[in-house]
Amino acid sequence: MKRLKYTLLFLATFSLLGGCGGGASDEGKAPVFPASGTVTMKGSPLAGATVAFSPQGDQPTAVATTDDQGNFVLRTYEFGDGAAEGTYKVIVSKAEAASTGGSGGGADHEAEAEAASANSHSAAAESSGGELVPKQYTDSSTTPLTAEVKSSGENKFEFKIE
Repeated sequence: MKRLKYTLLFLATFSLLGGCGGGASDEGKAPVFPASGTVTMKGSPLAGATVAFSPQGDQPTAVATTDDQGNFVLRTYEFGDGAAEGTYKVIVSKAEAASTGGSGGGADHEAEAEAASANSHSAAAESSGGELVPKQYTDSSTTPLTAEVKSSGENKFEFKIE
């Protein structure tokens, strides 16, 4: 189970960095649709958390980092482009070491990439109890959070962690 969590974190980090260089062809890419939402934990916005939409089909993974109000905008290929149509298990993670201050906006592409990098470097903190989100939400096999992204309509999600 830990290996799956670290694999998803690794994939999320490289997914964030993959769109930075540009120049890739759109051929073979699944179409994506705008998708965003909010994460709260115990009634308060969860800032600086990584949100990963783990596909339940053959669509690609979509990721985001929450801002100070717990809001996120998903990306698959480029910042804010959204997620592919389909159903997902939703993983939310935030390690104590990842909250180091900084700009705190999450709206900037470089800031989001840095946050993902910080989360990957803080994986060791998770094994020593540094994870702030309850364990069941940090693993695709145990998370109760799900989402369905549709090609039409508003893909706005609200996730409440207790």
